[in-house]
Amino acid sequence: MGCHLYIRSAYRSLTRLSPKLATTTGLGAERYCCQHSTYLYDAGPLPELTVPAKLAGRKYLPGSWHHEFPRYLNNPQPNFPHVVKPTDTAKQANLSLTDWADIVRQYLDNNLTNYGAILLRSLPIEDEQQFSKLINQLRYKPQDYSGGLGHKSEMAKNVMTASDEPKEYSIELHNEMAYLPNWPDIITLYCKIPPKLGHGGHTCIARVSDYVDKLGNEITQPFLKRGVKYQCHLFSQDCMPDIYLSWQQAFKTKIKAQVEEFCTNNGYQFKWDHDNNFTYSMNLSAFAKHNKTNKLEWFNQIYQHTPTYTLDHPSYENLDLPLDKHLCQCYYGDGGQIDEELLLHMRSLNWTVAVGFEWQAGDVLILDNVLVQHSRLSYEGPRQMFASFMNY
Repeated sequence: MGCHLYIRSAYRSLTRLSPKLATTTGLGAERYCCQHSTYLYDAGPLPELTVPAKLAGRKYLPGSWHHEFPRYLNNPQPNFPHVVKPTDTAKQANLSLTDWADIVRQYLDNNLTNYGAILLRSLPIEDEQQFSKLINQLRYKPQDYSGGLGHKSEMAKNVMTASDEPKEYSIELHNEMAYLPNWPDIITLYCKIPPKLGHGGHTCIARVSDYVDKLGNEITQPFLKRGVKYQCHLFSQDCMPDIYLSWQQAFKTKIKAQVEEFCTNNGYQFKWDHDNNFTYSMNLSAFAKHNKTNKLEWFNQIYQHTPTYTLDHPSYENLDLPLDKHLCQCYYGDGGQIDEELLLHMRSLNWTVAVGFEWQAGDVLILDNVLVQHSRLSYEGPRQMFASFMNY
């Protein structure tokens, strides 16, 4: 009661001081006054993994056979991810999803770049429609998956499946869409059905700063100077109907002119072959300026965007393709080849700084896409996850 009286008093004061501001912000201004201490609390570090998650030698995990690959996934660290839950006051207040969107938005504005990964646990979200409602009321700018190279399905407004990859495949650590000139600032994942304990399916996350410390200047500086060239080869579904990803799937059209328009508008070089297969490429920096902090950060998919991604994928298992016909290629920006052993070394180092945690139904994980990488380990049994991409 005391908190609500304080809120209303603060709102009346706001009205007297600035009626226009009070009108603009509406009741959201009331909710913002003392929400941190009233509605969310720091739930402390997550427990260690119930069952150790094997990495080295894991089937369909790219590069896991390399001699430097870590044996097991690291446990969660203090404040990574940072975990918050509703307070008893919040539960008693019976807040709507609109209320929660206001509370979560301010919490993210104040904390996301500090922690990089925030796990919201025990919010009143039961399905992807409610997740969509929360996402769309956060008032960030949504971003679609145009140009993305993974398999996802649209499920609700600004919500898609987290991944439609086969469950036996482990998705690499990555910054989402870092091979494109426009990427999402924020990745949000919602768990509707968690995997059973001991059955895999962990979402793994890694601080980019920890990864860069492992790489050192000897590896990062040549990429800073020379840049990165990403190249993709997409078969036509008429030529290779069972291939991992056709250009019709990637660009969500069967009209070549629309593909060319997208690539021209986004600065790609591209060409068609006589079988209507499509190859396109782009040069980008290995670093990106963070859209909120303005700091220059290591941001790329150098080792991920190579044939090693598809060579260890079940859909390529029985295909005999030359390497230049695989989905992804990556070069130095001047066209120079990147040593394969260097790529394997980079991948192994990346996994040494990754942590995993065990999902609970209703969890919402929010990541700063430039500061934190994410991945998914293979799993058995049910698991249902949804995703939304947004910009500051």
